[in-house]
Formats: sequence, C-alpha cells, structure tokens
Amino acid sequence: MSGDFALLRRFDPAGLRAAAEGWRRLSAAAEDANGLHRHRVNGPLRGHWQGRDADSAFFTMESTEQKLEIVRVEAESAALVLNTVADRMDQARTNLSNALQRADEWHLPVADDGTVGLPPQAAPDRHDPDAREERQGQVVLRDQVQDRIHAALAAAREASDQGARALGRLGADILARPRVFGAAAESAQDVQDVAKDLGLAAPYIPENKDPRQSAEWWKSLTPEQQQNYTALHPEEIGRLDGLPSTVRDRANRLVLEQQLDALKAGDARGSGMTADEYHQRETNLRVLKEKLDQRDGADQQHRLLLLGLDPRGDGKAIVSTGNPDTADHTAVLVPGTGTTVKEMPGQIDRINKLQDSAKDAGPSGETVAVVSWLGYDAPEVSTSVMTPGRAEGGAEDMRRFTGGLRVSEGDHRSHLTVIGHSYGTTAVGAAAAGGQGLQADDIVAIASPGMSTDNAANLHVDPDHFWAGTAADDNISLATGLTLGPDPTLGAFGGQTIRIDTSGHSGYWDPDSESLANQGRIIAGMTPSTVDNHRGEPGAIVSGL
Repeated sequence: MSGDFALLRRFDPAGLRAAAEGWRRLSAAAEDANGLHRHRVNGPLRGHWQGRDADSAFFTMESTEQKLEIVRVEAESAALVLNTVADRMDQARTNLSNALQRADEWHLPVADDGTVGLPPQAAPDRHDPDAREERQGQVVLRDQVQDRIHAALAAAREASDQGARALGRLGADILARPRVFGAAAESAQDVQDVAKDLGLAAPYIPENKDPRQSAEWWKSLTPEQQQNYTALHPEEIGRLDGLPSTVRDRANRLVLEQQLDALKAGDARGSGMTADEYHQRETNLRVLKEKLDQRDGADQQHRLLLLGLDPRGDGKAIVSTGNPDTADHTAVLVPGTGTTVKEMPGQIDRINKLQDSAKDAGPSGETVAVVSWLGYDAPEVSTSVMTPGRAEGGAEDMRRFTGGLRVSEGDHRSHLTVIGHSYGTTAVGAAAAGGQGLQADDIVAIASPGMSTDNAANLHVDPDHFWAGTAADDNISLATGLTLGPDPTLGAFGGQTIRIDTSGHSGYWDPDSESLANQGRIIAGMTPSTVDNHRGEPGAIVSGL
C-alpha cells in the first residue's frame, strides 16, 4: 500500500488532462484533414478522371479517408479514457486528502505507508472507565479513517486498471494494415468496448422528439464535448432534428463509412439478414456514397449534405444540395412509390434541377437549398400504395424534420416549400394536416393520387400557396380520387393548379420544361403559371395546356 499511498498523495491530474487534450487535437486535425482531402483532392477529381489509373487512385484515396476517420474516432476515444481516469483519480486523491484531514483533526498519526495509528496514552489506567471509553472512541475513529484511505486507494487502482484495459484496445496497429475491411467498424466497436471497460453509463443524448430541445442541448455543450459526441456517438447525433446541418452531415458520413466497412467485411452473423439482403444493403449504401463523393469538390452552394441515414430494410436517407440553415429559399422534395436508398442518385438529380430552376427564377444572389426527404418507408408497387398507412407512419417524422429546419436556421428565416411527388403527396398531406403542420410557406403536390384530406385549408398553409399539377397522360389518374382523397388539382380542393407541359409520371423535372420552371418559381417565392382549376368533374385530369 505504501507506494500507492505516496503516489496518490502526489497525484496531479494536469498531466493526464494535457495528454487528453493532445489526443483531442489529433482527432480534430484528422477530421479537418479528411474534409480537406474530400473537398480539395478526391472530390474535384471525381467525374473528371477516369480509367484504370483513376480507379486505383480513388481506391487509395478512399483508404486514406477511412484511416483519417479511424484516427478521429480512436484519438477521441483515447481522450475520453484519459479524461475519465484523470477525473476519477482526482476524486480519489480528494477523498484521500479529506481522510488525512480528519486524521489530523482527530490527532490520529498516519504512517508513510498509509497506516493509521492511535494517539499515545500517558499512563493507561485499566480501572478508569472514562479513559477506556475515550480509547475505544479513538479506535472507532481510526478505523473510519483507515477505511476511507483504503477506499480512496481502491478507487484509484480501479480507475488505473480500467484505463489501462481501455487504452489497450486502442492500438496503432489498426492503421498498419494496407486495406483490411472491417477496420472502421472495429473502431466503432472499440468505442463501445472502451465505455464498458470504464463502466460508463450511456451519455445523455435527447430523444429525437423536440428539435428545439435538441438544439438547446447541443448549444449547452462545449466545443470539445460536441466534438466528442460527434465522433463517438455519430448515429445518435446524425438523426437529431434541430442540430446544425453541417454537424448532422459529419455524423452521418461517419455512420455511412462504418456501416459500409462492416458490410464489406462480410460478417453477416447475427444480423438477421439473408446473404442477398446483406449484399443489397451494401450496394444501396455504396451507391449513396459514390453520389456524395462526386459532389465533394463542389462549391458550398452545390455540396451535398447527408442529413439522415437509416440503412435498415430498404433504407432511408435525407440529402440536401446546399445548406438549408443558411439558404434564402429551401425546398423539401418527398418522393413516392418504390423509392429506396438505391434510387437516391435519381432523387439527387431531381433536387439539383430544382435548385438550378429556383436560382434562375429568383433574384440574383439569393441562395437555394433543396432536400430529398426519404425519411419514411415509401410503399412498394402493391396494395399498400392505395392506403394511407405508410404516409401516416412517416407524418410525425416529416413534421419534426421541417420543424428542425426552422430551429437550425436560427434568426435567419428561409422561404420553405414542401413538394410531394406521387404517393409522396399523400405523405405530405398526412404530415401537413396533423399537429402544427409542416411550417411551410408553400406546399406543392405533383402527380397526386390524393392527400388524405379533402381541402387545402386543412394543410396549415394559406390555400393560395397550395399548388397542384398532374400531366395529362400520367397514369396516376387511375388512382386519384379512389382511396387517398380527392384530386387536389380541382377547384373544390381549394388550392391552385400549376401549368404542366411534360408527359408521364416522371417527366416533371425535364430540362427546359414549364413543369420544372413552375416548381422553381414557387421555391424562389415567385408566382408560377397556372391554369383554370374550376373545370372538369371530380377525378378529371388537368391538361396543363
């Protein structure tokens, strides 16, 4: 005990905390380096450099970015361990100091090895009951102090042992392998194991129920704490509506890397997935990552932000072109039937076109962000497309997302437009009609089979700012007015009908079309061209001609 007693008395947490700060700086540097590499090296080369040499180079560059992410997570984990051990050791030292202070107050001698003695007695009188009682009291006090010293030393040893085990998991050999799939996933597992080694309870992270509460919690953290949460708990941070979009993007990118790495490692045990499902999930995430990578070299206005990711099942993803927190105009496009993460590249192409169209329509210099919101389980082409169940199931999530956009933009208020396509209009209708609505300035229904409500006035938006349009030959007309509500392009619905000049169910984003231009005008806060919506019988198709 003597060595531990002396060491704990002299313990100074400053050394461990300085080391932790060094690891935290390394973690931040790795994150910054990864961002610079993505935006200034890898991103600009994507789409311009092709061939075998390019494939080999991109493989190596992706490996470099993965290693930087591993350094980021491992270094942040090391900082967590060192700070935790420093705090616990410092508390043990404080407890020891308090015990020694009690010993001094009670005149109990403490030897150099931490053994507590009794004060000397002059001439003990065995027949003096008062002397015996006093001595017994001193023995009790001595035992109390000794127990406190033992407890402080035990706590210090436990903290030291836990820290040693946790740090032992964080070895540089994870970077020594040239390209072994599973390293990023292994690093993510290290975080969980380190927390177990330290006996840490799960940190408090708000449930994703109130974007304003989440934002206030985030702002209450120090920059160091924010860095720690983003690196060590990316899945929880990435899904919190109300947090800055750039923070969610960093967290979700890390989740994407870790998920892909685990899938590429090929370990499907315990996943509950078949081999085909395992392969499909990997393919879906790979397609999404490649699309994100292609835009890493773009300017801030056209850079993609990954605002949400859920790889389970067919997958869910929320991607923005431009930053909705700072844009003058923001649109949210909600896709319809059959849309999964696999189709996200096509959805990104659509939001690109909407962004360009809105910039052309609006005043020069105003910025536009457009979000593809696949935050619900879009129905397959089956009977589920004729029922409102999937729309209602995603309604609260959509309301929380758009409410989160209002929170994350702060004092800067963006003009917000929500656009639904096909069954996506049903989802928009269910969300807008419930709770406090979508907090949108304009709502657009493109090729709607019905919006689960019978009047625009129910959507928490000025009916003069509700717009609907359907192509004359769009087969969605076969479903409109049947089970999902009346045709919103008709006057009885209470909104306005925009001019549509494209053909079919997927042509609404054709270049140089009035269909696309009208959506761009609405996003930019301008007036689109409309047609008379007071003609035709219920269920009739507006020609747009």
